[in-house]
Amino acid sequence: MNKLRLVSMVLIAAIAFTSCRKELTESIQSASDNAAIETEYAQIYDVVSDYASTDTRTGKTDDLILPSGALVIFNDTTFTDGDGIDFYLDYGPVDHGASFKGILCKDGRYRAGKIHVSMDHRWSDFPCAINVTIASSDEYYVGNGTKMYKVTGLKTITRTSTTSYTVEVNNATLQRDNGTVSWNSSRAVTQSYDAGTGWYNDEYTVSGSASGTNANGVTYTVVTTTPLKKKLTLGCLTTFIAGKLLVTNSNGKVLEVNYDSYNNEACDKTVTITYNGHTNVIQVW
Repeated sequence: MNKLRLVSMVLIAAIAFTSCRKELTESIQSASDNAAIETEYAQIYDVVSDYASTDTRTGKTDDLILPSGALVIFNDTTFTDGDGIDFYLDYGPVDHGASFKGILCKDGRYRAGKIHVSMDHRWSDFPCAINVTIASSDEYYVGNGTKMYKVTGLKTITRTSTTSYTVEVNNATLQRDNGTVSWNSSRAVTQSYDAGTGWYNDEYTVSGSASGTNANGVTYTVVTTTPLKKKLTLGCLTTFIAGKLLVTNSNGKVLEVNYDSYNNEACDKTVTITYNGHTNVIQVW
C-alpha cells in the first residue's frame, strides 16, 4: 500500500470518526436541552396548579409548594364579572451581582422573577383553563444559585376532570451557557395516585409530543414512548422518576431517553441516553 493511499484512508477514518462524534454530541445536546426545559415547565405546572387549587379564591385550602418569601398578587379576584381571575407569582428580582441568586425553592432550585396566571373558572369546575405567561420583561430565572438561566413562554393547562389535564406549551425558551433552547409541547397529564395528603406524594403520568431547537441551533422532535412519571415528593420535584422518550434530530438521528436509569424510580436526576447502540448517563439540569 503506497503512502498516499494510506494517508487518504487515515484521513477518511478520522473524518468519519469526527462526524460520528459530532452527531453524538448534537444528539446528547438535544436530549439534555429537552430534559432541562421539560423539567422546568413541569415544575411551573406543579407550582401554578398547586396554588390554583389551594387558594380560597381559586379552589380549596391546603399546603403549598411555593417557598417562603414568594408573593402572590391578585389583579382580579372574582369569577362573577365574567372574565375570570388574574394573579401573578413573584419570586423577587434576580441578583445580577456576584451572588446571582433568587429565592431558594422547595425543590432545591433558586428562582427569581414573575409568572402571570389567569383562570376562566374555579379549579373545581370543568373544564377549567389556566393560562400561564412568562414574558421576557418578567425576568424569570431558575438555577442553582451560582448559575441562573432565563425562561420565557406560554402555557395552557386545561382540566377536563378531577384527574385529567391537557397541557400546551408554546414559544418557550431557556437560556443555557452555550445558547438558547426553544420548545413547544402538547401533553396529556393524568393523576395516577392520590395520596390523600394534599399534593404531597401524589403521582402523575405525562404523555404526548414536543419539538424544539437545541442550544446549538439543531431542531428536534420528541415522542413519549412510555409515559413520564412524576412524584410530588420533596427531592423529586425537579425531575421525572420514570418514562421514556424518542428524540429525533433534524439530521435524522434518533435517541432513546430513559428517566429511570437504574430501574428503581429514584429521584436521582439521571437519564440514560441510548444512541446507535451506545448509552450515556447524564444529570438532568
